[in-house]
Amino acid sequence: MTFSITYKPLFEIKILHKYFLNKGTEDFFSMDELAKEKQLADFDVSTLFSIVPTLETQRKLKGQNLVFKTSNHGLTVWARLSEGSEVAPLIPVDDSLELTFLLKLLNRTFYNFTNLDMLNVGKLLFFSNKRLSTEAPSFPLIKIDDNQIVDDNYVLTDESKKAELEMLTVSEKENLAGIVRICMKGETTSLNVTTAEQEISEPYRVFQILFDNRKTVWRYFFSTDQSVKNKDDVQEENGNAKQLITKSPQPLTKKGFVSLELNGSELPNPNANLIKPNSNDNEVYSEIYI
Repeated sequence: MTFSITYKPLFEIKILHKYFLNKGTEDFFSMDELAKEKQLADFDVSTLFSIVPTLETQRKLKGQNLVFKTSNHGLTVWARLSEGSEVAPLIPVDDSLELTFLLKLLNRTFYNFTNLDMLNVGKLLFFSNKRLSTEAPSFPLIKIDDNQIVDDNYVLTDESKKAELEMLTVSEKENLAGIVRICMKGETTSLNVTTAEQEISEPYRVFQILFDNRKTVWRYFFSTDQSVKNKDDVQEENGNAKQLITKSPQPLTKKGFVSLELNGSELPNPNANLIKPNSNDNEVYSEIYI
């Protein structure tokens, strides 16, 4: 008699960012499948975060015969199945099981190209299929394969942040930008990872965390006065013919090119290494010297 060991995803979490997936002004989700595959093939979440299960979660994973794996696009937790079953874990997963993963920031310019309030730098993002008791009922839940973007509503209150940090070691707190917590039983039935029979939901749950790319006003500095026409994509800033700004905020993307013209010539695009928030007009600026 032969025995086979089979694993199946218990759940998956995709972590995506439009700064890397969009192409200039072309949105990733409007692309055809071939173009999407190409953009995804070049994206690696490890350029943004190190994804680490907490020490407590590592203990739980081992005890439940669960395997944690990262990928270019997020993480997956795999369950060893009972012999002959396609949905029943070898060790029944208790309804109260919660698994917590840390998003440790690796990219120091993350907030430069991410559409989140700069005032929230240093605060803690929280993604879960179940709300904390210390948060309001309006606190957003993690989505299932949904294209809804992360906004500042995912930032924990100071009270919640303090409670979460108290459960972590000193090293776990280092460079911590966010926490992902998946409960076997979520806030709603649709967010449950396992069934009433403690089996893996069919299809298994695929949660998605989608960050939006920041748009900034592009400011161009010239050594000589420029003649700006109404049809141009830029205008004088405060009547200064050597200092031009875009008429509307433009997207920052890793790939692609945003075509902006001045007197029939295309203007260069900025990178995301330097941005300048302006509290006077609540705009964020990117500067380019010509």
